[in-house]
Amino acid sequence: MPKKNKKSWKERQREKQIRRQRAQEAYRIHKEREAERKPRQWPKGKIVVGICLVALVLGAYGAWQYYIQLPPAIGDGTNGKPPPTGSAPDFSLKDIDGTQFSLRGHSGEVIAIHFMAVGCSGQIYPINDYQLKQLKIMCNNYCSNKPVTAVTVAVATCENPDLARIRTNYGITWALGNDYDDGIMDIVNAYTAYSIKDGTIVLIDKTFNVAKIYTETMTADTLLSEINQLLGA
Repeated sequence: MPKKNKKSWKERQREKQIRRQRAQEAYRIHKEREAERKPRQWPKGKIVVGICLVALVLGAYGAWQYYIQLPPAIGDGTNGKPPPTGSAPDFSLKDIDGTQFSLRGHSGEVIAIHFMAVGCSGQIYPINDYQLKQLKIMCNNYCSNKPVTAVTVAVATCENPDLARIRTNYGITWALGNDYDDGIMDIVNAYTAYSIKDGTIVLIDKTFNVAKIYTETMTADTLLSEINQLLGA
């Protein structure tokens, strides 16, 4: 019986290499077919980055929306000069119900002028929440039975500041109008010399002079006491 030729070392290595290449090729084909059957997925790192970018954009948009709806600035209460003497600056203001309020028309009365910034959706700062409640107490006591009147000069730079809702929520029975309805803060500018700011209440006496300026929160009792003095009670 003839002997089989023994393969050389090189031949055996060559066969091993061919088998290894075939195995690698089979594995590659298997992985390609497996990938075709599965939906393509993003790497986890890219997913996290994408989520962070979306959150950042939404956060920036929310902050921008919040900022543009905030009440506008009304002075800072520090004019740096003594307030003018003499008659108070006269003005007229269109109430949100359409009637015209004239400051000079209430000459001979004690008048409380309240300055209030209003945001795009009717937002007001806490100082005005407090001042409106104190003015409500004052007006309930005096506005209908004494020569006392009040007017809230709102500054709302947005198209729909919802002043009617503020009137309803606080039970405002006195004049309420927007100084910015013509695109100019005429009244605020006229009273800037008195170092007003958001929430300021200015008292005008019966001789039409500025008698008192409150730039901080003020209780109804303090306001009523001052008005009594101005009335000569």
